[in-house]
Amino acid sequence: MPEAASYIPNQTLKDAAKHGELVVFVGAGASMLCGSPDWRGFASQVVGALEKGGVLSFLEAEQLRGLGDSRRTLSIAMALAKERDLAIDFDNILHPSNPAAIGFELYQLLSSLRPVFVTTNYDRWLDDAGPEELSSVVKVGGEAEPAKGPSKRPKYYLREHLSSALLAERGAVIHLHGSYTDPNSMVVSLKNYIEHYADPRVQAFLSAMFKNHTVLFVGYGLAELEVLDHIIRSNESLRTGTTEPRHFLLYAYRSTESVQTRFIEHFFRDQCGVCVVPYCIDAKGHQEVVEVFKGWGSELDVRDPTMLDLQSHLDRCVASPTGVNREAALRLVRNRPELASYFINSLNDAVWFADLDHAGFFNVAHNPTVKVVENKHGITYQAEGWPALRYLEQIAASAKAEQAARIANIVRAISADAQKRGLDNWRTWWSLATILSKLPLEAMVDQDVDMIRYWLEGRFDSNMVGLELGEKLLPRLLDSSEPTNWHRAMLLVDALSMMRRTEERP
Repeated sequence: MPEAASYIPNQTLKDAAKHGELVVFVGAGASMLCGSPDWRGFASQVVGALEKGGVLSFLEAEQLRGLGDSRRTLSIAMALAKERDLAIDFDNILHPSNPAAIGFELYQLLSSLRPVFVTTNYDRWLDDAGPEELSSVVKVGGEAEPAKGPSKRPKYYLREHLSSALLAERGAVIHLHGSYTDPNSMVVSLKNYIEHYADPRVQAFLSAMFKNHTVLFVGYGLAELEVLDHIIRSNESLRTGTTEPRHFLLYAYRSTESVQTRFIEHFFRDQCGVCVVPYCIDAKGHQEVVEVFKGWGSELDVRDPTMLDLQSHLDRCVASPTGVNREAALRLVRNRPELASYFINSLNDAVWFADLDHAGFFNVAHNPTVKVVENKHGITYQAEGWPALRYLEQIAASAKAEQAARIANIVRAISADAQKRGLDNWRTWWSLATILSKLPLEAMVDQDVDMIRYWLEGRFDSNMVGLELGEKLLPRLLDSSEPTNWHRAMLLVDALSMMRRTEERP
């Protein structure tokens, strides 16, 4: 039997870990090493809870367990519990009070890899922080002491949580089939499975995971092929004819099953695009998986995604701005604010407007102030741009009805707030003038000319603001067939003709 040191990960696995592209997909086999029940035992204990709660008699419970299909048994039991409003203690069923040490060691080793975790398990074993996180210390008065309170990883278990952005959130735990903490989220019955995997959010998440990451399955066996079939159908290597699979399945075998194991390897490779990584369990049984990860520990270096990786992810979302991808991009930018400028500068499609507006990208608080910089040559003034306004410049001309009205109101709100706070950023005024000059004329009101006067009366040179309004907005007003717009054109001419003393400018 191989020693732990002889377990060497495939180069594809090593490369994926090095580049932050490894996802560890954890199945029931891992939880069972902690003492959690298998699918059959889980169903039996749920039935037992119904019997204990008076919902089923002994005979009914016995016959429900004897249906021969654990999922069918569990589906019926869960439906009965809901019908009778009986709360099932899933925590007690899934988690023994004293978890087996070998299972705990496995989860410690998985934690040390620090990848993104995806699991079809309902339990909490992955949710608790790993050993290196739990042992962190804080400094108090120069003394080191253990960190206070429990430490948890980011946890996602609802369909609406699912987005490809989570795959860039190192350490996150994604419960694909829900969590025991919210029984309504648990994907249990055949109907649940069909609805779950038909959901566009689930499909988009799985597609992104298998297309852009390398997935390592841990704790899965042939009995769970039905689950794997749903998951790996997004595997692109089968469609593109990739010679080397980029996804891996740890597979426990006995030495007497070597021929059968070869058949299994061929099946997963040819039908699923997955490379089987066999390990012999003759001596230690299923605990041997711990030795595999001990051998891999020094070889796998799971890194944070680089800025280039994150930007590439945003590029894919921008190229295909479905609702799921827009949500994914915004979630990533919320978690990584340093990506905001790159993201907003890559947008030119009005489909993003409502999402950006709701996310607060056009909030007046983001209006940058002018910086005063002193150097040996004197004082200079630096005005930063506002990327969100450049996006509005891109879409203003194509805006329709309510969207155009909302953009016009954003322009007014920014200007009013700046006047209230005494802000005078000439780059903001230039952007606002460009937006207003491109918007449909029906979005404009007479009072907007007073707003324009404030932009032109600033301390700094307003030539670009005046040029934008005079060359773009004024001709459109004059060419309009609406007398109201001719009146606004006269008001605009009056504003553009204001006299200013040059000495007012810094």
